[in-house]
Amino acid sequence: MRNDLETVISKYVDLKRAGSNLVGCCPFHSERTPSFTVFPEKNFYCFGCGAGGDVITFTMRIENLDYRNAVRYLADAAGIPVPEENTKYEKKEVLTRERNYEMNKIAARHFYDNLMSPEGKPGLEYLLSRKLLPSTIRHFGLGFAKNSFDDLYKTLIQKGFTTDEIKAGFLCGISSKGVPFDMFRNRVMFPIIDVSGHIIAFGGRVMDDSKPKYLNSSDTPVFKKRSNLFALNFAKNSCVGAGNENGKAKSGELILCEGYMDVIALHQAGFSGAVATLGTAVTPEQARIISRYAKTLYVSYDTDEAGRRADEKAIKYMNEVGVDVKILKVTGGAKDPDEYIKKYGPEGFRRLMNGASGQIDYQLSEIISKYNLDIPEEKLAMINEACTLIAGSFSEMKREVCAIRLSELTGINKDAVISEIKRKTIKKISASKKELEKNSEESLRHYGDKINPDALKNIRGASTEEQILGILLLYPEYLENINSEIICESDFITEFNRSVFSSLKKAYNESGTENFDLSLLNEYFSPEQMSRIHKMYRKRRELTVNDINTFCELCSVLKNEKKKLEAPSADKMTVDELEAYVHGRRLSVKSENTHI
Repeated sequence: MRNDLETVISKYVDLKRAGSNLVGCCPFHSERTPSFTVFPEKNFYCFGCGAGGDVITFTMRIENLDYRNAVRYLADAAGIPVPEENTKYEKKEVLTRERNYEMNKIAARHFYDNLMSPEGKPGLEYLLSRKLLPSTIRHFGLGFAKNSFDDLYKTLIQKGFTTDEIKAGFLCGISSKGVPFDMFRNRVMFPIIDVSGHIIAFGGRVMDDSKPKYLNSSDTPVFKKRSNLFALNFAKNSCVGAGNENGKAKSGELILCEGYMDVIALHQAGFSGAVATLGTAVTPEQARIISRYAKTLYVSYDTDEAGRRADEKAIKYMNEVGVDVKILKVTGGAKDPDEYIKKYGPEGFRRLMNGASGQIDYQLSEIISKYNLDIPEEKLAMINEACTLIAGSFSEMKREVCAIRLSELTGINKDAVISEIKRKTIKKISASKKELEKNSEESLRHYGDKINPDALKNIRGASTEEQILGILLLYPEYLENINSEIICESDFITEFNRSVFSSLKKAYNESGTENFDLSLLNEYFSPEQMSRIHKMYRKRRELTVNDINTFCELCSVLKNEKKKLEAPSADKMTVDELEAYVHGRRLSVKSENTHI
């Protein structure tokens, strides 16, 4: 109640008013047309991917927390103390988020002190040789991990952390002999900080020829590599009215780089909108995060094959979330943004940004470069590939712009190009409709249903169960007048729906009429299961007939379905009957063979 759903979701999603509801692009899947809806009754549902729930479900999903930690997270945000359960049966986490944050903060301070100590001289000299200013080193909290077996491990043990906690936080490993050792040794350290200011992970560059050259933290209770960006804690501020003077990023612009040093060099040069992926090409999760802050993304990856593949991924995922992409390739003998700025300065890099290729030019140029246009067959193959790309990737207006640009680049008649793109677009739309119809039919028939796999065995019974549960979710007070003659757990055909009914009754009986809330079900079900429960709720809420008589009629239908399922059928055999049949058939065949 203290955490208003609209306020909480607005931290992650740009919501706009649509009648009495609020809509925005879903943070759980990539989309350009908003299908994520927040309703006045304080729950949400995405009509695209099916994610749904309340403020607790949303927090569990977006922060990757279990139920108890989501409650603690929200309580902390509202300033409400959470009483800890004192029971020997409660399963303890190896490392809580709070302890993880605290441990990372101590580790970051330890690394920074190392850098400023005589033993950190190699690391400091390396950073200074890369032209970093002392103020930049402090700003990013850079540090040094000594070339020691267990320097950090001993420090954290002295601070009261256990070996299991340190290992879960990816700050130590265990040797084959069972001896703990520091994960980061003889490395310049780069703290990774989230947008709330918490140190969540580390990256380390080795000072010798050891492999890997860069080592990043693995996933921990507070860190998911796919869902974070280096320096976003600083870059997000540049996206709000930052202007365009002195090399600062304009409002709604970010620069995506490959490495830590590129980002730091750009920030030092005044380009405070620079961020980096963490050892991987951009992911759909990172694309959705970028879309919260930027309308335009400059992508500056290497020009090698891996870099080109990363460019294509960035274009694909950014298109899905409505972010315009410009491909920024360093020139003039420099291999990366860091080197380019050293050679040509901030103004040179700004000119490079102004001349960056739009995604249309970039993608068409990449396709054209693969073919010899003097050979008719290859020219036709190029046109086919380019038209297929345009037909499947852009809006109608952009398709026309792309067609004109393709005509200019190849000398092919514009009308012919437009005609081919239209033909391919119609074909693609038709294929998409068929795929959508197929998926819808499979959804109705519960093919591949991971939440309720039993539904496939009895579709009518499962549908009736969902209608019954939908009414109970709308009017839980009906539970007061329900007895086993009307409906009970054993009447349910599918295991999932039976558990929903059972948990709903339990939560209602324990909380009472006045204190009952659907949020209580979060304790029993995962966010994915809660999404299915809220789907039942939403589907039933759209209907006007949800009175007790309708409910009782549905219960009778379900009981009849269960009876049909349990009734012996004339064409069914028991195991014993089947064995007797097979045995008799063998004797018959043997007799026939003997006669022959």
